[in-house]
Amino acid sequence: MDGNQAVTDWTRRRQLAIGIGCSSRARSDDLLRLIETCIVQIPPGSVIAALDRRASIAEIVASNLGLPLVLFPASVLANVAGTTAGSSFTLAKTSTASVAEASALASLGPSAHLIVPRRTGRYCTCAVASLAAAGPA
Repeated sequence: MDGNQAVTDWTRRRQLAIGIGCSSRARSDDLLRLIETCIVQIPPGSVIAALDRRASIAEIVASNLGLPLVLFPASVLANVAGTTAGSSFTLAKTSTASVAEASALASLGPSAHLIVPRRTGRYCTCAVASLAAAGPA
């Protein structure tokens, strides 16, 4: 199996992605509370996605939820189509205007769409993307 086929097979198994973003002041509890407001039940095959420079806090969140983690550099997130929210502050700090939405979308590939646009919490953001038909999470 070539590398492209492996990536395609991996993204097909993923049906829901929870993208997270946060400042250096955020705690894992902040993110976990925000995720709970974004999605009632996390289905099997879901994934947490985040900016690579927030790997340590994202690893804690993913571990608490029992989900795999996918990390992206800002250069990838800056080029993701389909985001609905962006921040000039975030752009100045990270080199991408969208972190949570772009992470969720990037982890599922070009067929993904947002089902929960960016929501904000205490020093953090969350968005949910899906490969399934649009609808509430």
